[in-house]
Amino acid sequence: MSKESKDVKVRKTIKRWQEIFIWIVAIAFVAGIALWALAVNYAPGAKKVKRTIEETVGYLTISGEPSKDQSYWVFPEEVEQKYGDLLAAYGNPQIDPVVEVPYVKTLIAVDFLNNKTMLYYAKVNDIKADKKKLDEEVKKEMDNIKKDQAKSQQIKAQYGSLSNYEKEFRKNKEQELIISAVKEKLGAISEDEIKKYYNENKNDIVQKYTKAEVEYATFNSKDEMENFVKLATEKGVTQAASELSVTLSPYTLQKGTLPEELEKEIFDATSTLVSLPYNNSFFVFNVKSVQKADTYENFVKTDGYTEVRNELTNKKFSDNFKKWKDENKVSFELRDPVYKAWYKALSSENKDLLSVYKEFYEQLFNEKGEVRTDVANEQKAAFLVVADRIVESTDTALEKVKEDVKGFEKKIVSSIYEATKGSSKEILRRMKEYNPENKQIAFDYYSKLYDEIKPYLSIGGAQYVMSQLFEVYQGFADLADSTSTELNIRADSIYKLYDMNKALDEPKVAKQYLTKLKEIKPDYSLDFEKAEKELDEMIKQKEALQQSTNTTNESTNTTNESTNTGK
Repeated sequence: MSKESKDVKVRKTIKRWQEIFIWIVAIAFVAGIALWALAVNYAPGAKKVKRTIEETVGYLTISGEPSKDQSYWVFPEEVEQKYGDLLAAYGNPQIDPVVEVPYVKTLIAVDFLNNKTMLYYAKVNDIKADKKKLDEEVKKEMDNIKKDQAKSQQIKAQYGSLSNYEKEFRKNKEQELIISAVKEKLGAISEDEIKKYYNENKNDIVQKYTKAEVEYATFNSKDEMENFVKLATEKGVTQAASELSVTLSPYTLQKGTLPEELEKEIFDATSTLVSLPYNNSFFVFNVKSVQKADTYENFVKTDGYTEVRNELTNKKFSDNFKKWKDENKVSFELRDPVYKAWYKALSSENKDLLSVYKEFYEQLFNEKGEVRTDVANEQKAAFLVVADRIVESTDTALEKVKEDVKGFEKKIVSSIYEATKGSSKEILRRMKEYNPENKQIAFDYYSKLYDEIKPYLSIGGAQYVMSQLFEVYQGFADLADSTSTELNIRADSIYKLYDMNKALDEPKVAKQYLTKLKEIKPDYSLDFEKAEKELDEMIKQKEALQQSTNTTNESTNTTNESTNTGK
């Protein structure tokens, strides 16, 4: 198999770092994106300004020399514009300025350069956009704009006229279609190739893509189970569940979840209702749909077929594109020292980690072994990626430097911490690990993490940040209960717990923390009387809602009982 291209290695390596960032896992460009929005600073009638390569953050190279065509250069404002669009698309989440910002901007810069490399490939190989499709896309866009008066006026103000916007849209859409055409050409996969892959990996594919969408209910006895099945057969599952007050829970059953003989009952069911005993309980499954991958013909009907096809297409494109770049000596260079450091840290081969580590050391430390003060903190932060990769590596050649790497990592983290005054959550997290006795650092870290997840709590999305929520809650609780911790830190931690429970709609628990805060620091900067009244009102509303729900349920049960008795 051919070697992976560096940009593919970036995408694999960053999976480890994505776990650090809550919001970044949703970013579309991690899987590869096309061109983004048009530039917002379009000036009608403006002449194309000749730029110098020193102004770029990166550029295409051919036979080791920078391309003289500035259309294959990437400028800082392009990265900033795309970064701003990205944040806006995800609701402007809080971003770690030292670690997340350079990490994301590096991916953006690399994405730009990859796209420009594909455009260069298209030029060399005379690949053009489908004119008919381009005209259709432009017409569709302009028709939609003309129907929307507000949007039309906004674009006129921004671009000077609709025709100016149309020219810009056409240019960007044309590039997007060219890039798609390049990917289609270099990644074209035949049906025979997919079938071959299926046959070679059949066991894994069957295991992964065989599944059933079901609703299930559990019963305490066989009689209860059979009674439900009988009624469901006569009146339908929904009506039976309503009459017998049975709760049906939706579930995606995948192969390997239950014992094989039980799964066979469900996956090979001739009826939508399957009843069976399991682990001293009695189950009824309402089988809504079954997806099998036991033969190639069945596999083609599953969503796994598209997934595998895309994976094979991307792999083939990556291999062929890398081969073409190597043969034609086409690459790119990142000029910006921050992006260059992050790209090297993320994409270097495992066998090169030792030399990359030494290179970083020479860049970041002076002759006395102290962290240099004239290097950007964002560039220093790239060392953490290298350090993590070395420490986690199983390569025996790296064993001898692991302790040194850990020591230098601590120096880098301390240097960034002193310079940024706790603005970076990731640096705070590492400082907390290095200094477990420092309660102020711990409080600052939990506060940063809480600020990040709080928006999820206010919209009822706690389930999306459950692990972080648990960490924050436990962290503040430990600080609040520690009598050896400074009073101000304990009080602030209790306040955070009060605030968190209020956001989680747990007013009774919040009131307990409010009472505790008043006891240990009655002069805390909070209007206790107003806060208590607010919590009392929340408690009242919750109790009224619960009472209303109970009354409704009792009424429903009485009606059902009356109906059943009448029969």
